[in-house]
Amino acid sequence: MAESNLGINLFFKKLKTQFDSNIIMNWTSLHKCILILFLTIALQFSWIAWKVFIVLNPEIWQWVNISLIRSQLILNTASTILLFFLIAFCYFFQDKKWANTYLPHIVINIFIILMLTDGFLVGIYSPATVFAFVCISGLGLILFNRKIIYIQLVTALVIYISMMFFTYWHIIPYAPIFSTRIFENNRHDNLFWVGSMLYFIVPILIAGLVLCEILLSQWRHRESLIKKLSETDPLTNLYNRRFFNEKLNAIQTTQTHYVIILIDIDHFKEINDLYGHHFGDEALCQVAQLLVSHIRLSDIVARYGGEEFIIALPETTLSVAQAIAERCRLAIQNQVLESLDHHYVQLTASFGIATSVDDDNVSKVIHLADKALYQAKQSGRNQVRLYHAPINEIA
Repeated sequence: MAESNLGINLFFKKLKTQFDSNIIMNWTSLHKCILILFLTIALQFSWIAWKVFIVLNPEIWQWVNISLIRSQLILNTASTILLFFLIAFCYFFQDKKWANTYLPHIVINIFIILMLTDGFLVGIYSPATVFAFVCISGLGLILFNRKIIYIQLVTALVIYISMMFFTYWHIIPYAPIFSTRIFENNRHDNLFWVGSMLYFIVPILIAGLVLCEILLSQWRHRESLIKKLSETDPLTNLYNRRFFNEKLNAIQTTQTHYVIILIDIDHFKEINDLYGHHFGDEALCQVAQLLVSHIRLSDIVARYGGEEFIIALPETTLSVAQAIAERCRLAIQNQVLESLDHHYVQLTASFGIATSVDDDNVSKVIHLADKALYQAKQSGRNQVRLYHAPINEIA
């Protein structure tokens, strides 16, 4: 039973990964057109199945135009074959610039023509037609560039409204695929008509929901990635300076007492000059990992710029902050990196600590921590210094 649950959880995890992987959002317009063509083929198969069912059941013929059904079977089959050829054509020329420019317009026009034809056959006012038009228009706007889709949608809407008026004025028949007998009485009481409407609506509903869920999942995933990128330093994966300041301002807004620790890697310029920027980047990443592993869950650590890091410790005394800083300093001191030319480099860092008092603003506390850091560097580096002077005396 446990193995079965594990397998189900793994399946849903893989499915979510697929939904979040931008499998459709990053496709070219031509690849999206191929997807639309496959969906159109699926709809054509559903039409063929419905018509074959009718042909094989003579007792239903009283509700349909059987001659039109038979001729439509041939047209649906021919359309399906044409669609397969169009998919092959799009796939074969997918790398051509002209194909990506013109084929999407052709494919969308073919799709619209087929949908309008089907809508005319089952009734331009019918629930299936209205639902399909709304659903397909929404998906088209989500999938394609507005420059591609708007012209076709406006054209389709004009044709759709014109067909509604032509039907109203009896210039064209309403739902010619059904017999007039079905409309002589209340068609909503006719089981065959209601079942047919459901048959046309359900596949479009399922396909629309699946596609919308995939696209929405990818949008949500993309938004979370953008949010993460806006908050984190791309090299160390720590918070960046801007987001750290936002978090610190939020802490101060709640009137929470906090301590700031500023950290500077000692002799970092010399490390870059001697061993290259790649080695310097590795040193920054190692220090970032060490800081994260030696602070508390409530603490906030960020890369503050260059070789500087900063930690905010909410509701913390200076003695506790000093102990945490000392723990981080020893961890960095014990970190030895190997350069590409097999030199071993021992890292060290200097620490400056300051605490907030009363309603002091964030920049003032950071300024005092920077003063303490300067004292640590002037005193020989690789040490922790606290700022002891009263904050109210600092301008």
